[in-house]
Amino acid sequence: MESIEAADCAAAFAKELLRAGNMLYGLASNLVERLPGDAYPDEAPETVVIEMITGTIRTSLEGVDQRELQRASELISGACDRVLEHLQLALELSRRMHGRADGGGGRTYG
Repeated sequence: MESIEAADCAAAFAKELLRAGNMLYGLASNLVERLPGDAYPDEAPETVVIEMITGTIRTSLEGVDQRELQRASELISGACDRVLEHLQLALELSRRMHGRADGGGGRTYG
């Protein structure tokens, strides 16, 4: 059984991951939309914005052990993979329970 502390840490991690993703996506989208077309000749605005954000994030990571950064990246990647995995499982279960759009049958159990 999972401890309350582990559950709280997982919830805090999930909330921080969602908050960061939402903020960074919104920021990047807004910057790309507002950049004049000729601001960076011969470069895609999306690439420029990603490089700018990466450079800023890099300044906050100075002095951090590279193994910690690698582990943090693995945790984020693993969390995202698990969310997608569970969504796929939920979709498959829903299709079995409610029938498929392609005319397949509904639930055959319970």
